[in-house]
Amino acid sequence: MPFDDPDNPLALEIRQETAAAHFAACRKMVDSLETLKAFDHAVPSAARDNERLTRRSELLEDAAERVYFVVIQRDAMKLSWYEEFFERYEVPDEVRMRLGARRRK
Repeated sequence: MPFDDPDNPLALEIRQETAAAHFAACRKMVDSLETLKAFDHAVPSAARDNERLTRRSELLEDAAERVYFVVIQRDAMKLSWYEEFFERYEVPDEVRMRLGARRRK
């Protein structure tokens, strides 16, 4: 069954679900990037103690994981333009360097 067929109602539903999942992941990604940015603006690096460094590390890992999920979805959807994507969403280099890294528990 071809999923590119615009007359196929199942294909249309699958595309709609795919888009909805992608945009939901994008919203979560943006939220995590904004939370990290807000933390960095609220807590200057000179004022960070161990507890704040741990919290920032958690925020950084969460942001990297969320960005990675969206990158995987984009790849599955055959969307590219990663540089434009990273620029548009203002993904910091520090987050980009952690894409695909696994959390240690």
